[in-house]
Amino acid sequence: MEQRVGQEAGAAELNRFLGNFRRALLTHSKAVLGIVYRLQFPDADAPLYEGFEAGARLDFRLWLPEPPPEVISRNRLYRRLVTAQESVARNAQFALEGAQCGRPRPGAVSTFLKSLHVFELLAERLRAGIASSMVDTDELTGLLNRVAMERDLAREMANAARTGQPVTVAMIDADHFKRVNDAHGHAFGDHVLGTLAERFVESLRPRDQVYRYGGEEFLLVLPDTPLPTAVPVLERLRLSARENEISDGAVTVRISISIGAAEIDPADDVKRTIERADEALYRAKAS
Repeated sequence: MEQRVGQEAGAAELNRFLGNFRRALLTHSKAVLGIVYRLQFPDADAPLYEGFEAGARLDFRLWLPEPPPEVISRNRLYRRLVTAQESVARNAQFALEGAQCGRPRPGAVSTFLKSLHVFELLAERLRAGIASSMVDTDELTGLLNRVAMERDLAREMANAARTGQPVTVAMIDADHFKRVNDAHGHAFGDHVLGTLAERFVESLRPRDQVYRYGGEEFLLVLPDTPLPTAVPVLERLRLSARENEISDGAVTVRISISIGAAEIDPADDVKRTIERADEALYRAKAS
């Protein structure tokens, strides 16, 4: 895809849209079959597509129960799909007018089918792109998950080995998180993790990336950043987490975080790099 879909939206939101999109495309396909039938048998009484009045435009958006999330509607591929849909609708109408007037237009039918083919290719690319993003996204926090982290970290390590630019990796752990779950329930614990994730994203530079590593652990990748430069950035992150309360309107807590960081060593692999950051985290928590 020209633009990755899903990093700005939660997996649940994308999952809902993906289900709606698939159903809309299925109804769209049935409508197309109705149009093709009418092109072959213009005098038949069968409707163009069930549930819609004559003259209604062919448009997959008519079958979406709700508008797409903003991360989808702003996506370049989605906008291209909408443009392709408008072309399909115009070409279908032109072909149908010729058939209904008793003057079939073979060229118009061919143009309709070609534009339909383009639409279907774009729709499949968008569907696959959304599904791929969901695979990479942590449903609870909306952050990229561990699968995406391992892939992206391997890429950053290869780039660092090639260019010599430093990269710092940091492991973050929410302190005493089990107490939060025990005292206030897992739903509130999920709210805490989601809030922390939002604050991490807001505090980092555009090129930095934060991932949900698992449980109450997060992993940061800071490209072009040696460890001495990363330390004050991570300290600000730690202080910000400790000083700002987290509340759901009924319960309010303060939660601290511990951070361990390591600069990438070109001789290490992904696993060893994470282990070194995790060892630094263990020392931070012990202190």
